[in-house]
Amino acid sequence: MTDAKDVAPAAGPGLVSRTAARVLSAPVRFLRDWFLAFIDLQGFDRAVAIAGQAFTTLIPLLIVYAAVVSRASGADFADEVVRIFHLRGGAAQSVRQAVAPPGEVQSQVSAIGSVLLIVSALSFTRALQRLYQLAWGQTTLGLRAAKWGLIWLAILVVALTLRPIVLTPFDGVTKVVLTIAESGLLWLITPYVLLGRRLPWRRLWPTAALTGIGMTALGLASAIWMPHSVAVTGAQFGGIGVAFALLSWLVAGGCVLVVTTAGGALIDARLRAPRGDRASPAGVMPRHPDTAHTPGA
Repeated sequence: MTDAKDVAPAAGPGLVSRTAARVLSAPVRFLRDWFLAFIDLQGFDRAVAIAGQAFTTLIPLLIVYAAVVSRASGADFADEVVRIFHLRGGAAQSVRQAVAPPGEVQSQVSAIGSVLLIVSALSFTRALQRLYQLAWGQTTLGLRAAKWGLIWLAILVVALTLRPIVLTPFDGVTKVVLTIAESGLLWLITPYVLLGRRLPWRRLWPTAALTGIGMTALGLASAIWMPHSVAVTGAQFGGIGVAFALLSWLVAGGCVLVVTTAGGALIDARLRAPRGDRASPAGVMPRHPDTAHTPGA
C-alpha cells in the first residue's frame, strides 16, 4: 500500500500549478483578445489618423473658441495649454509665441471662416465615428453623420466650458476622481451620439470607464513628459517644434482612445455572449451590424 505521505509532496505542487493556470488563463486570454481587437481595428494607423484630424481641424477650432471666451475667462488657448501641461519658463514661452494672441485671432476670423472651421472639424468627428462603427460593427450613417458630429461638437464646447468650473475648487485625490468621472461621462456620451444613438448606454459603459481612466492617466503623465518635450523641440525648431510636441501628445491620446475602445467593445461582446462562448477567441470584435436598437437614427 502506498503511504499517503509519499503522494502528497508530489501531488501538491502539481495541484497548485494547475490551479494557478486555471486562474491565470482567463485574464491572459482576455489580454490576448484585447490585443487582437486592437490589431483588428488597425489600431496604430487609426490612432495616427485621429491625431492628425485633431491637429489640423479640431485644434484650430479650439483656438478660435478660446479666443472668443478669453474675454470672460482671461485665458486664451496658449494659457490653457500651459496650464494643462504644467509648463514653465522657456516651454511656456514657446507655446505663447506659437499661438496668436486672442485679439489677432478674433480680427482674422470672419463668420464664413468660423463656419468653415466647424465644417472642417466634422472630419475629426467622422474619424471618431469610423472607430466606433468598426468597434461595434455598425453601418455608416451617411449624410446623417454630419448632424451627430455637430451635436457632439456642441457637447464638447459645453464640457470645456464647465470643466474648469467643476474641477477648480478641488485638489489632490478628489480632483483626480472627479476628472475620471467627468472624462468617463464625456466618453460615454461620445460614442452614443456619434453612433446616432443606435447603441444603449449600458453597452457603452465599459468603453467610457476605460477611456476615462486612460485619458486621466495620460493627463497625469503629460505633466511629466510634455514640459521637457515642449522645451526641447521649441528650443530646436521654434514654433513648429511646439506643434511637433503637441502632435506627439495627440498621437498618444489617439492610441489611448483606440486601445480603450477596443477593450470596451470586447467587454461588451463578452457580456452579451452566451456563457459557454465567453471564453472563446472567436468573435473578438463584432462583425455584423447590430440593428436591434435604433431609436433616433
